[in-house]
Amino acid sequence: MTTTATTTTTYRRTYFGLWMGSGLLFGALIAAGYPLVGVGAFALGALAATALQHRSPTLFDERDTTIFQEAGANTIAVVGMVSAVFFPTMTALWALDVLAWPLWLAHLGWFVTGLFAIWGLALAVARLRR
Repeated sequence: MTTTATTTTTYRRTYFGLWMGSGLLFGALIAAGYPLVGVGAFALGALAATALQHRSPTLFDERDTTIFQEAGANTIAVVGMVSAVFFPTMTALWALDVLAWPLWLAHLGWFVTGLFAIWGLALAVARLRR
């Protein structure tokens, strides 16, 4: 393995570790009752990962772009299919008084709506650019 490949691998592992570590620390500190400390820890990890990305000239290449595009498409497809079954089913069960509609589910519905709104906007921008 060449020095460049080793350096790129090290950068990628560090980048991934910073994002994962900051996310886990964020959740752990919130659970421990320190939400603002969690926000600060996440912000530091995110800034460090972003700085590393800009410092590394070869952190991501065209292979990564293809992989990211496929992963994004699969994520949107799975969330879309699950939502298309889950939300109408929950609505029907709620209408039949079988289940209550919990507040967290309403928040989840708004999140999914926002996700697809952002995706639709990104899709429109991508089509305009071609």
